[in-house]
Amino acid sequence: MSLIEGRAVCRYFGGVNALANVNFAIEKGSIVGLIGPNGAGKTTLFNVMAGTIKPTTGRILFHGEDVTDQPAYRICRKGIARTFQIPRPFGTMTCLENVVVGIINNLNGPYVKSDVEDKARIALKFVGLGDLIATEARNLNVVQKKKLEIARALATGPEILLLDEVLGGLNTQEIGEAIEFIRLLRDKQNITIFWIEHIMGAIMQAAERVIVLDQGTVLMEGTPREVVSDQRVIRAYLGE
Repeated sequence: MSLIEGRAVCRYFGGVNALANVNFAIEKGSIVGLIGPNGAGKTTLFNVMAGTIKPTTGRILFHGEDVTDQPAYRICRKGIARTFQIPRPFGTMTCLENVVVGIINNLNGPYVKSDVEDKARIALKFVGLGDLIATEARNLNVVQKKKLEIARALATGPEILLLDEVLGGLNTQEIGEAIEFIRLLRDKQNITIFWIEHIMGAIMQAAERVIVLDQGTVLMEGTPREVVSDQRVIRAYLGE
């Protein structure tokens, strides 16, 4: 059984079909890339998976359970977390407070403040922000805000992490470090990764399988090498 799958997922925005009969399945413990031209429907698919928006038709199954109609907070509690392409921290709150908010919102019942803060510190240390716990999020640079975004997601204890273009704005060295970090999430934290990315070199290095969306439909899927050499993918990105 797949960890998470989509069955005939469609999403309409007025007369625009952002997703059209999308089928996918992701195995536990894998790193899967999601690529496609701008406007292909990648972030819309993430939004549907995370419960931010609901599909017009179709279903999302997690561990075989239909979670399509469940609210986003319940889906997160089940083990599906996501980041955003543009980080959205609470600017006047510290890094620690930002992560604590994520943890508390994911709890279902009473909690001990010190335990929650300890969990937040562990997440911040893991992403490399251990020395910036007391720093307000508005004072972080782009790379640090992306790390905080990941820490907030990790602190919810996900089984699968939906990463939305985490490499944007990073230099070559930072991209290499981020790729190693993504592998570490899978290998050391046992987190399955579903990853939107435009930097094909990164996908080639880290992903075992790639799904290609184009105009809301699955154009193809396969290994990174199969995908980058497929004429349909080349036409989708570069035209005729």
